[in-house]
Amino acid sequence: MATGARYVQNSLKGGKWIPSTCKMCLHTCGTLMHVTDDGVVNKIEGNPTNPSNNGKLCPKGNSAIMRHYDPKRFKQPMKRTNPKKGPNEDPMWEPISWDEALDWVADELNKTIADDPRKILPSLEDFQKMNVWNWPLAFGNQNSFQSGGTMCGGAYHPVNGYIHAAFAVTNDANYCKYWINDGTGDGFSSHLHAAAQSNWVADARVKRGMRCVTIEPRLSISAAKSEEWIPIRPATDRHFALGLCHVMVKEGRCDYEFLRKDTNAPYLVAPDGTFKRNADGKIYVWDTQTGSPALWDEIDHTRMALEGTYTVEGTECKPAFQKFMDILEDCTPEKMSEVTTVPADTIVRIAREFSDAAEIGATIDIDGRTLPFRPAGYNYYRGAQGHKHGFQTNHAFKMVNMLVGSIDTPGGLMGATLDDQWVDNNRVSAGENGMMEPKPHQLGPLPPFAYPPTTFHLLNYFPVGLHPPHLNLLVHENPEYFGVDFKPDVMFILHSNPLWAMQGPRDKWFEFMESMRFIVVSDIIPTETTRWADVILPSHDALESWNMTMIEPPHTEGMCLRQPATDPLYDTKSEEDIVTELSERMGILDQYNEIVNIVSGFHHKPELALQPGKKYSDKEIAERKGLLWNDQPLEWYQERGHAVTPRRPDKWYRPWDGLRLHFYIEDMVTIPRDLKQKMEEADVPFRHEWHFDDYQPLPTAVLDPVHEEPPEYDLYGMFFKDIQINFGESLSNPWIKDIVYRDPVHIALILNPKTAEKQGLESGDIVQVDSPYGRIYGRIGVTEGMHPDALGVSNSLSRIKVTHGGVPHAGGHFNDLLPYDLRNTDAVTGQPETVCKVKLTKLDDWPEPLKQGKTVYELVDELKRPGKTGSH
Repeated sequence: MATGARYVQNSLKGGKWIPSTCKMCLHTCGTLMHVTDDGVVNKIEGNPTNPSNNGKLCPKGNSAIMRHYDPKRFKQPMKRTNPKKGPNEDPMWEPISWDEALDWVADELNKTIADDPRKILPSLEDFQKMNVWNWPLAFGNQNSFQSGGTMCGGAYHPVNGYIHAAFAVTNDANYCKYWINDGTGDGFSSHLHAAAQSNWVADARVKRGMRCVTIEPRLSISAAKSEEWIPIRPATDRHFALGLCHVMVKEGRCDYEFLRKDTNAPYLVAPDGTFKRNADGKIYVWDTQTGSPALWDEIDHTRMALEGTYTVEGTECKPAFQKFMDILEDCTPEKMSEVTTVPADTIVRIAREFSDAAEIGATIDIDGRTLPFRPAGYNYYRGAQGHKHGFQTNHAFKMVNMLVGSIDTPGGLMGATLDDQWVDNNRVSAGENGMMEPKPHQLGPLPPFAYPPTTFHLLNYFPVGLHPPHLNLLVHENPEYFGVDFKPDVMFILHSNPLWAMQGPRDKWFEFMESMRFIVVSDIIPTETTRWADVILPSHDALESWNMTMIEPPHTEGMCLRQPATDPLYDTKSEEDIVTELSERMGILDQYNEIVNIVSGFHHKPELALQPGKKYSDKEIAERKGLLWNDQPLEWYQERGHAVTPRRPDKWYRPWDGLRLHFYIEDMVTIPRDLKQKMEEADVPFRHEWHFDDYQPLPTAVLDPVHEEPPEYDLYGMFFKDIQINFGESLSNPWIKDIVYRDPVHIALILNPKTAEKQGLESGDIVQVDSPYGRIYGRIGVTEGMHPDALGVSNSLSRIKVTHGGVPHAGGHFNDLLPYDLRNTDAVTGQPETVCKVKLTKLDDWPEPLKQGKTVYELVDELKRPGKTGSH
């Protein structure tokens, strides 16, 4: 931007509109960028031709201009000249050439690979570029130091893969009449395509009078705009869902046709938890007409028993549905009310309203198909499912929908794909015994079982899960106990900020960073993590780079093009160019090209496959993705910006028609049995600490360990995000800061007024917040919009850097309060607990080091010195 340039209203500036795709979060709303005749981007709007977001754009999307012109952007490759590293150490960057930077990084990576490729810790989180995300597979590395997954949908994604063969879920705004949000702002403020989904949900409410109910501890945007807000004690959402299931089963409010015909609910379960099979491996059901066992494909589904106990070949068996009924006996509304604090009569009423709204038995004709019509959906996300028993919790939410038959039906809870890649790609395939094949692993392959482990974060022991990166810290503290025979010494970090996003105390993560020999970071702006780098490889931003993708669109499908609005402002490169140049220097270019082919699906059209020995730019890869989708060249996309259409009904509604869904997940019996046997045979020293009971084929009412902390921790600490700070690093952006820091919710630790009075606190009081795992400080804010048992901490308070002027330091980071141990990690998926118990201590003033502008971590050091009291 020219120095001293004058600015006038956009309407008086000549120029052109360029269609593109937003990247201010991980999703893909269509945009129009206005570029003036002198080459300045001065307006970004939603693209009205894109039916996903229909011209709507959230605050982050509009603020992409401020990221593009951020004066703090990295402008050229740089190397560190200050050998001392720390959260407040100035790296004293010195510019270097790209050749010097790339040669240096490649040499350091190869040095470690020659020793042991497991010693590299990658953290690659450009979710819109999965071709880059999986780069470490090219040198045989499956470590992960990134939070993407466990801190958003660690258990959510695998369970979606089991039930829908999909990556995400959302309610069907096309037909839904009763929309439940549990722990999510879908349709209002967050999650899938926030601006797009809010447009779809608003239409459904205005045009059809759709009713919305939000279950959350906090009066969020979703809760405030819903017809009803149901406050709930944190980390008890599974119990609320089981209470609903109890009512629906007891009162016969179930779609029994769906359960018999479209799920494995009638399949007979033997005492060992597996399905009862004959000698050929075929599963038995009970024939109510003949009063005898039959194979699942021998009789009409209407004759299959759902309830009862039967003897088959001398073995006492029960239908899977009966097994769930047995669990629900102890999940009465009264008992679940004691856990959740939601009144029992509210649980009963919501169960009845939901099942009535589902219109069990109704049908609808769509595109020549007669489909069940179930216009009620129980939708949820991180706030509800991010807990120790994450797999069971996600499964419980599915069961609410399963009981009324609203899985993947018009109006119900729908599976959303990560990226279809080509038009006719259907995510579904047949499994065994008439069931749909589960697909829990959609972000890449998992390493096989091994002891010693081949991954530093123990992924070898999570055969169903996503990466549990918080366990890097646990293993770092005691590598001998976990049998790790290597020590990571290099980090490669790209568009990721693990020091901000990871749970566990920052000071311990700082020690982890200090143990590294070499750290390379590729990013756009300074972050908490970039301060630890030895070299910076600056990347283009979204307004000067190419991409083609679709990321979890809730109601549409089709590729979205990102194209440059301007030439690169600085001496930066695309992520593809950075990784490709490194691959060539490291001698792994051919391996990387093949990874891109596999991840992008290019083998579906072999003429698009990347060839050995050739480097491909971001533009070339984008063009191939467009051709794979619909055979249209890049110029076609450049003119239109996208190929988005409403989601094809045959891929959206019951794409698994003719197959049975996993009501009962037998893998949760066989997988832990196999894993336990392998751990025993290998004499894994921590096998007795592994929580094999986390694996359950049906959800149970077991309490998460967070409810069992010492009684002095008398409140539940939880943190929250709104649309402007969701799914993206945006708080250094002045437009976003202007929104966030004018909102009292985002500048205080939030308590219910009755709780504040009980604690002897008033609005504005300074408090010390302790969990069993860490400490932060802050000021109290009071609102009726918080559950009395909870302390709410906005994500805006969780910064630990002062790199950008004006980003407030809030006395700590909420993630410091969270555990990073096996006790609080779901042994099935690796999902960590994201709620903690806390206690508050009123202070007369800020601790002196904080008043002096020091960080809470320096304060910790002060308190640890001889003669001082207190500890972290």
